[in-house]
Amino acid sequence: MTKTKMNYREKERTHPMYSLIQPKTLVSSGRDRIRSLPLRREFLLIPLILVCFGFMPQVSAAPDVSPPPDGSYPLGNTAEGRNALLHLTTGQYNTALGWQSVTTLTTGSFNTGAGAGTLALNNGNENTASGAGALLLNTTGAANAANGALSLIFNSTGDDNSAFGDRALQNNTSGSNNIAMGSGAGFNLTTGDNNIDIGNEGVADEANAIRIGDSAIHDSVFLAGIGPANPEAPNQVVLVDPITGQLGSSASIGSLGGLAAVLFDWNSGTIVIGVGGAVPFNHAPVVVGTAISKTNNTTFMVNQDGVYRVTYFLRTAMASLLGTAQVHVAGSPVGPAATLVVAGTTLSDQVTFSATAGSAVQVVISGAALTLAAGDNASINIDKVR
Repeated sequence: MTKTKMNYREKERTHPMYSLIQPKTLVSSGRDRIRSLPLRREFLLIPLILVCFGFMPQVSAAPDVSPPPDGSYPLGNTAEGRNALLHLTTGQYNTALGWQSVTTLTTGSFNTGAGAGTLALNNGNENTASGAGALLLNTTGAANAANGALSLIFNSTGDDNSAFGDRALQNNTSGSNNIAMGSGAGFNLTTGDNNIDIGNEGVADEANAIRIGDSAIHDSVFLAGIGPANPEAPNQVVLVDPITGQLGSSASIGSLGGLAAVLFDWNSGTIVIGVGGAVPFNHAPVVVGTAISKTNNTTFMVNQDGVYRVTYFLRTAMASLLGTAQVHVAGSPVGPAATLVVAGTTLSDQVTFSATAGSAVQVVISGAALTLAAGDNASINIDKVR
């Protein structure tokens, strides 16, 4: 389901100043009829500032350069270049510089086109185009910014797009709220909304996506500001807060309940563990970070000082005696012991402890021998939480 587009133009079809500067209500072709809007100070101030500026003595005085500047037309419009602003009627505060720039505009306002063919078919409002052919085919799209030759050239009705770079968002037609930065960025987008493409061509009709870089070109990423000034290790894992989306290093997030390093391992196959024996885990472990490693099937190693948490599950066989399991760190028991009460049930526990680098971690059986059931019968998680 497409996310709701947070677009103020769905709430406000025109700016309130248009009612002050135009003799009739503006209705752009192909768009819904406008509704009355609450006044917004920033748009009321624009014409007042421009009018006051025009009456300043310095502005009204005779020009200091010869020949004097030309290109100024009524209603605050400026045009230079063949057929620039050729068909303008009631539009105000538009600027067209270049051959056929903003040539078909009639009632639109606050548009700026700099470059041959910029905004040539435009009759929308508040568009800015810089570079030959930028926004050339735009008709009613509003509040678009295109900087670069042929950027947003095929845009027709899309609003609030920003394209920076040669051919950026070139093929967008009706998509809105897209941002593209870089030569050819967002080139493949056509109708999708709310995309951000930086150095990436994007995907046609995609929506609500962020793409940075090109996997065919870029093979490394360096980001500042997501880790502590003095990291514990050169290869710390970076985690993402699932609620806020914030990136943070393992160390900085770990202090708030995240995990600085993780190891997971498990065992398969029926086995009897005698008194004093350690539970085996006979698979290759899954390891994130460098703070924890596996020495052998029964022993794990802590490689950094810190606070660790061990969680284990042992699935026992019906023939199992009522043995006890306990975590041992550096040869000594840590935390409570878990004693099997009913044969064939699961024995589990969790313990948190402080450990120094070089400490060995095991789950040791005491009291009586313990028989593990067939299949996957033991698992262990070791987390560095701080």
